[in-house]
Amino acid sequence: MILLAGKKGVSAFAVPDLTGAENLLFQKDTVPQKSIKDTIPAKDSLKIADSAKLESDTSAIPKTSRFRLKVSKDTLSGPVNYSGKDSIVGFLDSKKINLYGDAKAEYLDMTLTAPEIGIDQMEHIVTAKAGRDSAGEISSYAEMKQGQDAYKSEGMEYNIKTQQGITKGTITQQGEMYVHSEIAKKIDARTMYGQGTFFTTCNLDHPHFGFRARRAKIINKKLAVTGAVRPEFDSVPVPIYLPFGFYPLSQGRHSGMMSPSFERNDQMGLGLSRLGYYQVINDHWDVQTYGNIYSYGSWMVNVQPTYRKIYRYQGSMNFGLQRTRRNFKGDPDFSKVSTYTLNWSHSSDSRSRPGVTFSANVNMSSTRYNENVPNSNLLNLANNTAGSSITYAKTWQDKPFNFTASFNHNQNNAQRLVTFNFPNMAFTVNTVYPFQKKNSGGSKKWYEQLGIGFQTGFQNSMSYYEYADRVRDSLRGLNQYKNAFARMWDTLQWNANQSIPISLSLPPVLGGALMISPSISYSQTMVSRIANYEVKTLEGPNQFGETVVYDTVIARMDHGVGLRKQMSMGISLNTALYGTYQFHNKRIQGIRHVIRPNISLNYTPDINKNNFQPVTIRNRVNDSLSTVYYDKLAGLSYSPVPTYQPRRFGGFNFGIDNNLEMKVKAKKKKKAESDSTDSETASNSGVDENGFKKIRLIEGFGINSSYNLFADSLSPRLAPFNIYFRTNLFEKINLSANGTIMPYKLDANGIPKFDEYAWQGRRFNIGTLTNASVTMSTSFQSKPKDANKAKQRDEAMNKQMNDPMLQGDQQRLMEYMRQNPAEFVDFNTPWSFNISYSLTYSRPTTTSGAYAGNGINSSTNLSGSFNLTPKWNFNVNGAYDFKTKQIQTVGFTISRDLHCWQFSASVSPVGIYKYYNFTISPKSGMLQDLKINRNRSFFNGGPRY
Repeated sequence: MILLAGKKGVSAFAVPDLTGAENLLFQKDTVPQKSIKDTIPAKDSLKIADSAKLESDTSAIPKTSRFRLKVSKDTLSGPVNYSGKDSIVGFLDSKKINLYGDAKAEYLDMTLTAPEIGIDQMEHIVTAKAGRDSAGEISSYAEMKQGQDAYKSEGMEYNIKTQQGITKGTITQQGEMYVHSEIAKKIDARTMYGQGTFFTTCNLDHPHFGFRARRAKIINKKLAVTGAVRPEFDSVPVPIYLPFGFYPLSQGRHSGMMSPSFERNDQMGLGLSRLGYYQVINDHWDVQTYGNIYSYGSWMVNVQPTYRKIYRYQGSMNFGLQRTRRNFKGDPDFSKVSTYTLNWSHSSDSRSRPGVTFSANVNMSSTRYNENVPNSNLLNLANNTAGSSITYAKTWQDKPFNFTASFNHNQNNAQRLVTFNFPNMAFTVNTVYPFQKKNSGGSKKWYEQLGIGFQTGFQNSMSYYEYADRVRDSLRGLNQYKNAFARMWDTLQWNANQSIPISLSLPPVLGGALMISPSISYSQTMVSRIANYEVKTLEGPNQFGETVVYDTVIARMDHGVGLRKQMSMGISLNTALYGTYQFHNKRIQGIRHVIRPNISLNYTPDINKNNFQPVTIRNRVNDSLSTVYYDKLAGLSYSPVPTYQPRRFGGFNFGIDNNLEMKVKAKKKKKAESDSTDSETASNSGVDENGFKKIRLIEGFGINSSYNLFADSLSPRLAPFNIYFRTNLFEKINLSANGTIMPYKLDANGIPKFDEYAWQGRRFNIGTLTNASVTMSTSFQSKPKDANKAKQRDEAMNKQMNDPMLQGDQQRLMEYMRQNPAEFVDFNTPWSFNISYSLTYSRPTTTSGAYAGNGINSSTNLSGSFNLTPKWNFNVNGAYDFKTKQIQTVGFTISRDLHCWQFSASVSPVGIYKYYNFTISPKSGMLQDLKINRNRSFFNGGPRY
């Protein structure tokens, strides 16, 4: 129903479609009648002459008249579309319209919705009011959206032509910041002045915290500037005033200072952490420069640039220097050390250069860097290895060529050993079939399956020991070297290799049940070092105070080039056997056992006799002599390993693999679940069309070994048996086990007798278990309280990980999350639990030095998280060693969800590194530096250099 009010009264008429009412009302007034005049005379000003005359007389060509169309000054740039769910009241004389009940008005890019809207067409002013309930509280706001800007207020008066207006009780969102203004005056499309302004990141109408200012100037998506400002918590003012406020509201990256946090460390004193500056260089580069400083003299500086170019590449770097001084000078525990770290992550988009890839993952540091990072997490402290890889690869299109060049680095922090492998290059020709016809139909001939390949490569290696001059007594062979880094150049060694593999796939026999594949290969390797060995007798007291004479082998390296050749040939046979047991059971249909035996015959001739040097040594136990062989081309080694085996192999490798599956009836779904996804869910869960699914009882178990026909009495003909087992119980528990069985009898010292098998004698015995390990892990997690929220979180994470523009920032965030897990608690998951257990066994021998123990080690790691209440979360993680019967480490964290803030407290009372941490911080990434953090760490034990 539409009411039209005029001087003669009010008339009413029905309109079938209210949304089109704006096309019926005041359509003639969009351009006033006085401004519309016919500027073209009624009489035609153009006279069309005869065409023949026009061709001869150019003066008769008609001329076009020009005219001007005067537009009213109050004309809008477009129509105003409006609607009202309850009613629309129009006043013809004043040209005003009132809209009631879910009213809506649209003009260009502006959309206004409110319970009540008034439109003054003459003045181009739109007014809106919020709706209130019976108690006087606001039930629905007046909301206006213009472009990407959105406002909601108690009431507003706005000129849609000049884009100026005044609003009361306005709330607008600027990125992660919410701006509340008692009175706001909008002077243009971007600028607004506010009185009684409140800045917060809390999304409630009555926020928990914020910063209060009397006056403010706000430039949309750029910045806000205020006068004196003070913080408020739950409408309680804090008596701390700042003379002015500056709030960056711009979206995306912007340069600025990085706020530090206070720390306390038992060995380094008080300190400031992450004090620095973030600089945006251009659209593709930005850099963070920050550092830590402590009262005892320790400091740390980090430079972290990131770069990205969409559809091309992206990456990030981190270079850090650290100077650590623990305790005061004169303290018995005083120490100082300088360390560094270098990290680089780079990846390229394969679409930018098809066939060419370049990637880098560098994690290089001083071997003592992690142990000197204050308040580091336990995972970093327990990690004793690190590695790096930089790889360039090229694949030729439509050609079987591949080229790879790489730089590799690895280090053992416990041994202080650092190794570089550079440059490493490899060129490969994929297997080609020279006898295969280009256009062949039907089955292929056997000779068409003959394939030939080619591989060549170059490797270079060098290594050194950090702090070797300080621990030289514990490193054999390094006494004469004072500079460990200079030693690296003396260890440089390279090798070049090439090989030609030849393979042939014969047609299956026995109806396809047996596969036969012969092969032959030849390779050559050139090495830069040749070793000469000699026996030297050393004398000295042992650990029991007795004087003994023992023999040792000293390696002397001479520069030169050696050539190692290798040739092998063989044939392999593979098949699969199936056995099924059917059940007369509605629930279980049957069990299937699959056996995959394999055997291969191989022969490797001895074509490297000159590369092995025989050395005769005396056994100090029984004073017997024995001859061993040392490989002169094995490379630089401080503990050269002798071999009793001949360089020729002729025999066979054999093994058998099994798996066990059961076919059961799948459980029926509840009726409440959606039927539209039944087929998709069934295919993903492995359910066939009959409603049965396969369950793997045992994913794999088997045994493998080899037999050498040319082995002598001093070397094993039958190699040790390797056994393995793996399964996934109930699709929850991952279980794996492996072990080694020695098939020979052992003497009193635990050394195998290669001339006497374990089953020879009165009692049958397959052998002795020399080492074994069992690993079991499982994790349980409850369903999320809000499935949609969990799905949105996963989608957001996946989007950020797949966006090349955000991967650098995402990597930094993930690293921060790993180091500060207490600040990122998922309250949407009520509980989760993870546990792993490992058991290792190694048979003690007199030569291993472990005969005093039983050779069994076992430990468990567990972590769990559960919500005490919907807002309180408790987390625990730890490790326990069953052999020492001690807790290796344990940590407890309790967290509180404060809506827009989060509180967490962590403590680790057990272990070498103990700490406690207290943090309360806002959730918004915009205010991540506005946090209260108190922590302290303690170091107990460990080496000092």
